[in-house]
Amino acid sequence: MSFSRAACDNNLIVSAMISPLGTAARVYDVLFAQSEILVSAPLLLELRAVAARRKFDRYMPLPLRMAFVDAYELACDRMPICNSIDECRDPKDNMLLELALSGHADLIVTGDKDLLCLHPWRGIAILSPADYLERSLWADTGLHR
Repeated sequence: MSFSRAACDNNLIVSAMISPLGTAARVYDVLFAQSEILVSAPLLLELRAVAARRKFDRYMPLPLRMAFVDAYELACDRMPICNSIDECRDPKDNMLLELALSGHADLIVTGDKDLLCLHPWRGIAILSPADYLERSLWADTGLHR
């Protein structure tokens, strides 16, 4: 199954940034190759704050982390938030649901259990990075499990 419009949780983006050979980085690459990636102002604000945390200095210098976030922002389709959502058990995660709904996404990729437990949500698939990668690889082969 392929997805045309995706919303990515910041946990995926940060993981892809600091571990370029990991699963999150592979998912990041496949998503950008196969889908339009959506982003919102609130998610970008949170991403910049998280990427600026000193605990990530050991993985990558701050200027490179900010350059990564800048490149991510430019590569994504920025969406205005048109819907207010209060359906996740962790209220901080509602902004990803708001983006997905406002941007007409058909996929949310996240490692957050508070979001994964909602799958599917309002017709939007919510997949972990590993599940997304597995589905994408199967879709690329034309075979179905």
